[in-house]
Amino acid sequence: MPNHYEINRRSFIASSTAVATSATSNIFAGAPSYHTPVAQHWQVGVMVTAASGPCAGIYATASVPVSWPEQTVKLAKKSFSPHVTQFKFREGAGGLKQMLIFIPRINTSQTASALLTFEIAKKIVDLPENPETMTISPTMPRSVRVHLAPSPMIESRHTTIKSKAIELTTGIDSVWKKVETLYDFVRTEIDYQEGPIRGAVKTLESMTGEKEDLSSLFIAMCRSLMIPSRTVWVPDHNYAEFYLQDAPGRGYWFPCQLAGGREFGQINDHRPILMRGDNFKVPEKPTAQRYVAEHLKVTQAAGRPNVQFVRQLSAA
Repeated sequence: MPNHYEINRRSFIASSTAVATSATSNIFAGAPSYHTPVAQHWQVGVMVTAASGPCAGIYATASVPVSWPEQTVKLAKKSFSPHVTQFKFREGAGGLKQMLIFIPRINTSQTASALLTFEIAKKIVDLPENPETMTISPTMPRSVRVHLAPSPMIESRHTTIKSKAIELTTGIDSVWKKVETLYDFVRTEIDYQEGPIRGAVKTLESMTGEKEDLSSLFIAMCRSLMIPSRTVWVPDHNYAEFYLQDAPGRGYWFPCQLAGGREFGQINDHRPILMRGDNFKVPEKPTAQRYVAEHLKVTQAAGRPNVQFVRQLSAA
């Protein structure tokens, strides 16, 4: 079996069901409030069929959701076929968590599967009581400062990006209003256009971009003004968030939707957060990744296997 196959994917299978549960909120005036959680069950994993001949040495990875302030995650069910002999979780920087599996061999027409079902409760994020008092200081944690640096296709130190951010925010005292001005510029002045991802600089130069580009441009301009920002990835979509601090120095992340309805500093999106950030390093890739896609490698195969990465709503 001389052939070698390696597969990566960024698209997801999705459907829709949800159940509302109880509400919670924060107690500080500068904090966003989290309330009205919606409980869902999501299935994550991979299925491999040896459609054209036996396959051996199958290694696969898939990102799994983790808990955040607005999201709680519990492993509800594990369903593996007997072909799977090794399984573990791997945790990385920025809350990245992956399931890793190994399948020694599957014979012709056999299907190996590794599926995890998670119970996820995702809350609505609402504005703080007094956003105008929010600011930013050099005393932010190291885990936050990393979101000031450039990342793949978010060229926050480029002169074009920095010049435009300064031009848009000159004369505005409120840090919250500065960020909102950058947000409104991207939403109203950049034309949404389907197509390949351009990156922040090319999006600004062409004044067009797709949904990832809109988030990337906003994030790049925030970072150019020393305001930490990052990408939030949910199934089939992404949005941005920025970090500010209240007067005592407590810091919070605030979401904003660049593509879709206007949601600044708040969001009502019950799709689970898959990962936060846009500069990930994993052993399977030689360079930093803005998003960690599913990955599969087959050491030996008589023919190309059929591979289905699964990320979908499921029954409890």
